[in-house]
Amino acid sequence: MNLKAVVLCGLTCVLGLLAPALHASPSSADASFPVFEVSAQTPGRIDVDTRMGMLTDSTRTLTPDQVMSPKQTWQTITRKSPNFGFTEDAYWFRFQIDNLASQDLARFVELPIPFLDDVQLYHYTAGQLKTSYALGDEKPFAQRVLRHQNFVMPLNLAPGANLIYIRLASSGTIEAPFRIWDPTQFYETNGNEKLLQGMVIGILLIMIVYNLFVYFSTRDINYLFYIGFVASYLLFHLTLNGYTFAYAWPNAVRWNSFAISTFMASAELFTCLFADGFLRLSKFSRPAHYLTRALATVSALLLALTFVLPYSLTVRVGAALTIPIALTALALGYWRWWRGAKFARFYCLAWTTVLISLCVLNASKFGLIPSNAWTHNASQIGIVLLVLLLSFTLADRINHDRMLRVNAQAVALGHERWARASQEALIKTKEDANRELEQRVTARTNDLNRTLGQLKLANDQLQRLSNMDGLTQIGNRAFFDRALALEHRRADRQKSPLSLIMIDVDHFKLVNDSYGHMGGDACLRAVAHLLQPRIQRVGDVLARYGGEEFVILLVNSNQQDSVALAEGFRADIEQLHVPFEGGTIHVTASFGVACGIPDQYLSPQELLAHADKALYQAKHDGRNCVRSVATINRVS
Repeated sequence: MNLKAVVLCGLTCVLGLLAPALHASPSSADASFPVFEVSAQTPGRIDVDTRMGMLTDSTRTLTPDQVMSPKQTWQTITRKSPNFGFTEDAYWFRFQIDNLASQDLARFVELPIPFLDDVQLYHYTAGQLKTSYALGDEKPFAQRVLRHQNFVMPLNLAPGANLIYIRLASSGTIEAPFRIWDPTQFYETNGNEKLLQGMVIGILLIMIVYNLFVYFSTRDINYLFYIGFVASYLLFHLTLNGYTFAYAWPNAVRWNSFAISTFMASAELFTCLFADGFLRLSKFSRPAHYLTRALATVSALLLALTFVLPYSLTVRVGAALTIPIALTALALGYWRWWRGAKFARFYCLAWTTVLISLCVLNASKFGLIPSNAWTHNASQIGIVLLVLLLSFTLADRINHDRMLRVNAQAVALGHERWARASQEALIKTKEDANRELEQRVTARTNDLNRTLGQLKLANDQLQRLSNMDGLTQIGNRAFFDRALALEHRRADRQKSPLSLIMIDVDHFKLVNDSYGHMGGDACLRAVAHLLQPRIQRVGDVLARYGGEEFVILLVNSNQQDSVALAEGFRADIEQLHVPFEGGTIHVTASFGVACGIPDQYLSPQELLAHADKALYQAKHDGRNCVRSVATINRVS
């Protein structure tokens, strides 16, 4: 099943070519600082394309003030599209939008590449910063200004010149096909695009469900490989276009950071398995079978490594694998068809359709053929045709196999009498083998039970260790996150208050600088030992949140009691003297308290955010104090 490989290869190679022709042309005297004119009559969408200044930041340290310095040398973009491939550099881009109207105009700047790590925009008017955004797929989706799978940044353009500076950095590819939108046109176009995406997704889901029922009827493992491929491609497609981050896992930033390479490797794995199983390479050609199995093994290994290795590495390896997998699977399909396997004809037609669709897409982007709705969506049309043709391929092979079975039945009848004569001997041999097997199974089962018991003891020990902070011997952050989620659900059901106290040891860096990290560790242990004896109620949790921060979760505790408890801890810590190397270390701590009854407006993350806000206020007020912040459904 080389579709995924072919599609991914095409997507990786042509993502930078996906900007249609501009509706407005720049009119700038400085080629590195183009000007785009807008007014109430300007077309709804302007594609910036390569018409913008570019500055490479190899150190990733340049600030907006530094890039705006006259000493910086900006360059024009000479390539055909603003696609800079895999790079460790950060890139700055600049262009100017002249508002020809006499009043402010609302416009959106869209970056339709949803998998960039860091996206920063700075909007200057009359030398003053008017608007700035800091976005990226490594930040929670809720931080975006507009709920959209792409990076959409609203601007209120003042009359006259509006200078736009944009910084991009990512562990994957850097692509910058910026678009300037009229908001009304943007929402209308966005609705049409989502309708098209919904149709594609609906077709793929229908094929998954349909072929799943077929699998239950036929028990043909190739249907599972087909379903695995379609599901992997669907998830890859949705993740690549930002839909999963927007609607499926908006808070799973860590998972979203490598999901693309995971689904890529998964689709490559099912591609190899499907090609090997459907074409029956194990019977047709052992070298071809070993080749596809080797590619499948490499894909499976890559799939596992996507969870531990950096995304920048796994996505490169995955993209590099697509070409050999695609060529191998397609060549083997035509070879099988040429050698007389008629059931391979739809298989070859399916993959050829995808290749043609990608060629059409590339040709339209290079201007070799006219660009229209059909050429713009050629890749998606090719994918849908591929999935449909592959389903026909499987059905065609079932009919082919049925004909072979009918012919084989005639031969089987001739051997029936001989088989009956051997039946009794086989039955006796089977009974003896079953008895021996039962004895072996019993012995192995006993061994397995003993091993499982030992493994359970080891797992219990590992579970305890995984919940404990090694330095302070109290709960760690992972333990606290699970406890917070559990108690939040319980408090939500019981409509009881839940309090959160965040503690930060004041000037902890100064302690480390003065006494070394050993002195800092001694202070953290002393603070933990001071807090732990007073957090003993069932459900209450004390944990080290990270660095010099601690967190306390109090169940069924109102804000007044929580603030009082925090004040007591603050006073105790202020009196705490930590012995160290013949002397003592004196520390203080700041406290932030948040309390509320959990409901749909007060999630665990928002409760943490309120406590963190109160802690920030305590630091701002001079440290060594307790501050609380009001929350939704605040409990007095």
